Formats: sequence, structure tokens, C-alpha cells
Amino acid sequence: MSTILRQVQLPDDLRDRPIPQLSTQKTALDYHSIRIAVTGKRNREPLVDVLAYGVASNSAYARAIAPYYRSFPAALKVVLVRESVAERLARANELLKAYRVELLTLDGFRPISLQQDLWDHFIGKGKEALTDPTPEELERFAGTFCSDPRGFDPDNWRTWPVHNTGGAIDLTMRSLDDQQELFMGSIFDDAHGVSATRWFEDASRTSQSDLEARRNRRLLYHVMSKVGFANYPSEWWHFDLYTQMWVMNGSHRCSASYGRAELSAQQQGTVHSDPSEWARRQLKSC
Repeated sequence: MSTILRQVQLPDDLRDRPIPQLSTQKTALDYHSIRIAVTGKRNREPLVDVLAYGVASNSAYARAIAPYYRSFPAALKVVLVRESVAERLARANELLKAYRVELLTLDGFRPISLQQDLWDHFIGKGKEALTDPTPEELERFAGTFCSDPRGFDPDNWRTWPVHNTGGAIDLTMRSLDDQQELFMGSIFDDAHGVSATRWFEDASRTSQSDLEARRNRRLLYHVMSKVGFANYPSEWWHFDLYTQMWVMNGSHRCSASYGRAELSAQQQGTVHSDPSEWARRQLKSC
């Protein structure tokens, strides 16, 4: 791993580099038609605890934090991701040392029951934010912040939320000196435009708080991009590797590699889940 790390250079202060704008504005409703190479080698990677790779975690949904102010029974107490995801997160941490900060992971693999709870939450937020919304308008609102678990079929890769693959990761950063979380300009899972990764790239936002959030979001975005992740533009905290959203948001011309993941017997003891066999399809992966 150290050899690879030396190949990634930081020639300038990433906090001064603007976050680029994607040419498309797709949401979590738009990736399901991207094929997954479910029989590929990468899809056989196990789920691992990020702590084993030196990456800090604080499982968001197992805690009573804003905006939920309650924990979720289906939430894991640890953050699990695919093996390659954990390795890339460790690489990102090496790059962040120059800034005296590190990653703090909030959520990785997510059981379908938890995905449904979150979908219901964002549907509720849509009812609060929109005037007399239609079911379609509520779906579009919720789909900006959450993959739709309705119609989930364990044998149909067109219905798998990316967090159920172990290839999606939600995270922030904290100081190496005092473990204080960096100011990112919004709370995690805020159902508002302020959560968009480029929100603070608007030149009219000039307060000290705006500038601090802009610099920190830039740092997170560019470091994660350098080690291979693709950010979801509607959420500054969400990044993907080898998932359908990674293909979509990273403009990759290939199939996704990660399909529905399964917890090990030991991991299943920490959360309610609904494991099943992956669909057997042979496709070219990245």
C-alpha cells in the first residue's frame, strides 16, 4: 500500500481548488439500469470493518443525532464496506495527514430495512417542504437524498440500493489533534440544497462560515476523488466506489462491480438483515 501512496501527489492546497460541476444532474433514482458484473472478482470481496484499516467510524444511524434525534434498530454499530473501499479510505487518510485531519465514516453497508426507514423519513420531509405534492413529486424529492427500496428484489440487480452493496460510504472529516469534526456547512442528511457538494462554490456566499465550509468540502471532495471515489453531487458526504452510482457520477464506461452484499454470520448478529444469493450474471466490469 505504501508504494501506491507515494504515487499520489498533492502539488497544491486542495482547499483552494474549486469543485467541478457535473454536466448532468442525476439523482439516486437514475442509476438502476446500469449493469452490475455480479459474477466478477470484485463482487466476491467481503464486507470489512473500516476500523481494521485504521479509519475512524461513528455509525450515524446507531446514534440519536440530528436530523433524526433517534437511533434506528436496523443500524449497524460499526461501519462495514467492501475490502477495496476500506483500502482506498486508508489511502485517503494518508493524503489527509498533510492537513492534520482524517476521515470519520458515518455509514457504509446498509440493510434494506434501514433503507426503508430512511426512505420514509425523506418522504415525510418532502411533505413538509412541498405544497400539496403529488406522489411523483414526493418520489423525486426523496430520491434526491435516498435510494428507493420499494420493489426491492434480492435477485434483481435493478432494484438494489447502493448502500446495500457495501460500495457506498458516507463520511466527514475530523481533526487529528483534538478529534473535533470539521465544519462542513450542514448536518449529515439535511434534506435541503445546502447539502449539495457545490453549495458553497457560489461566489455570493462570503461569510466566514461559508468560506470555512467551502474549503473543507473541497478538501474532502478532491482527496476522495484522487483515490478513486465518485461523489454524489446532491450530498457532500456520499461517495461511491465500483457501484452503479460510481459509474453514473464518475462517467465510467463499464458495468458496476459491486452488487448486493451479504453479512457474514458474525456480522449478522449485529443487525437485522435479509441476506440472499447474488443474481448470476456475467458482465464486463471496470
